[in-house]
Amino acid sequence: MLHSRRSALALVALPVLLMSAAGCDMATAHFRAEESAEWRKSYELPANGRVEVRNVNGRIEVLPSSGRTVEVVAFKKVRAQSADAARDALAKIEIVESVGADVVRIETKMPPSSGFFNNGGEVTYTVKVPAAATIELVTVNGGVEVTGLSGRIKAETTNGGIVARGVSGALDASTTNGAIDADMAQVADGGIKLDCTNGGIKVRLPGDARATISASIANGGIDTGGLSLDTTESSPRRLRASLNGGGPSIRIDGTNGGIQITRR
Repeated sequence: MLHSRRSALALVALPVLLMSAAGCDMATAHFRAEESAEWRKSYELPANGRVEVRNVNGRIEVLPSSGRTVEVVAFKKVRAQSADAARDALAKIEIVESVGADVVRIETKMPPSSGFFNNGGEVTYTVKVPAAATIELVTVNGGVEVTGLSGRIKAETTNGGIVARGVSGALDASTTNGAIDADMAQVADGGIKLDCTNGGIKVRLPGDARATISASIANGGIDTGGLSLDTTESSPRRLRASLNGGGPSIRIDGTNGGIQITRR
């Protein structure tokens, strides 16, 4: 019953969101002036340190760096009715940093008047981190992309997708109104947890990976083409199976979208 209610609410929420976004586009069409600025910092971090990035209105991309360096490049952009208004709005978007011996935290602070439904202010991040670092990424109205990392990854977004390319660490990803595409170089001991509302989920696994898989979808199907699984439960919307004798947990939950679990 709870799952059914969640599905119904998600189906209602998506058209409302799309209508609101269309209204936002019409309301901001007359914002002709644009201002932008780049914010760039670098830090030293232990190989197994932690990096957190929290954003509003913009994507986050994370790549491996060389050595212990964390490099953060943020690009701020604002549209407004005049050049003066755009410059004023841009100055009010803050990027706040908090740095310790083994952690780097970066957060976007938007002024109260610079939300999703007004002047089009956004910040996009490109971050390079030690490959084995633990990372936590959160954004609203933007996607998350991570490539080539081997540390633990946690990613969360609303109104955007999540893409993981060639990652080998534990992965915990959740999104609303966006898809998840995870290309796993290996299945780490910490496993994989994926949760998606209003979007499909694709997972590619090495053929020799060992895993215990649990997947469910409210509205959509489950495809496991190319994988040899020992199945304990299989239906159009639920799957319980072992891959190569079982191993770390892979848990996948979706609403309003299909699930694909295939060989890499």
